[in-house]
Amino acid sequence: MAGLATFLRSPYVAQPTLVDGDVAIIGVPYDEGTTGRAGTREGPAAIRSISGQWAYREGNEAFWDGEAELSMLANVRIIDAGDIYIPPTAPPEVTFPLIGSRLAELMRTGMFPVVLGGDHSITYPLLLGVQRVRGERVPPVQLVHFDAHMDYWNDIGGEFFTHASPIIRAHEDEVAGRIVQYGIRSLHTESDNVELARGRGVITHWCEPIQRQMREMGAGRLLEDIEPDVDTWVTFDIDCLDPAVAPGTGVPEPGGFSYYEARTLLRGVCARANVIGMDLVEVSPRFDPGELAALHGVRLILDAVGAVFEKRRHPDFFF
Repeated sequence: MAGLATFLRSPYVAQPTLVDGDVAIIGVPYDEGTTGRAGTREGPAAIRSISGQWAYREGNEAFWDGEAELSMLANVRIIDAGDIYIPPTAPPEVTFPLIGSRLAELMRTGMFPVVLGGDHSITYPLLLGVQRVRGERVPPVQLVHFDAHMDYWNDIGGEFFTHASPIIRAHEDEVAGRIVQYGIRSLHTESDNVELARGRGVITHWCEPIQRQMREMGAGRLLEDIEPDVDTWVTFDIDCLDPAVAPGTGVPEPGGFSYYEARTLLRGVCARANVIGMDLVEVSPRFDPGELAALHGVRLILDAVGAVFEKRRHPDFFF
């Protein structure tokens, strides 16, 4: 499709305000936090490119999801604010303040931010930016974390800011309050701090039991751990999906959610909590034949943002 490769071919606005749109897309082309296969710095471009598949709505008309019998994104204006400039090979002490400051700048406009990663280490500076806007006297946001991994490692080889550590960093620095995790399934060791996280109150829903429970009873019980109507940030690592569905990620794990399972939980979270922003991370195009990880990432963003704005219109909205 011709034209500038923005998200959904939306207008590019470098310094947007609420006059320009309701949702601001920003990219963070960063993968200095990877511990294995690099390439997630190319994720924002890949996500934007495949998003053109859904760039057919006229103006701000709604998408109709016939499976869910749901109208999504009616009159929701989406703009693309471009990428955060990341100096090549710069350390976290340089890059993380840039990430947090840019997010804070966008949040102060009142727009809903959607951040395209990048590796998962970026979630920590994003939450620093969120807390900067909220202020020191306001409790930290509830964090809902979709992932194959707990990301609660303290350090790897003395490095404290990797894609294995954003949750522990955010928790210890009190920029994340209540933490609920969905889809965790990787093999863990004591270094993963599974018991430490549990002792600190992190609520971890392991993948296969979730899938069994959803088949037998639906998603309702799984969502009861989400504090309703409180300010919440959603971080979605694409590797929570089955790599048979979304292979393009740096640390794939056997098993995982189908698109429908992830969509049900993600929409349920957005309908229950007051979601104020989200990131989608770890799409790695060089390992993504058919652009499947990027494609699923776009659709899940549309599902989540659609649910957020439907809740704003109808506070009792639920699936």
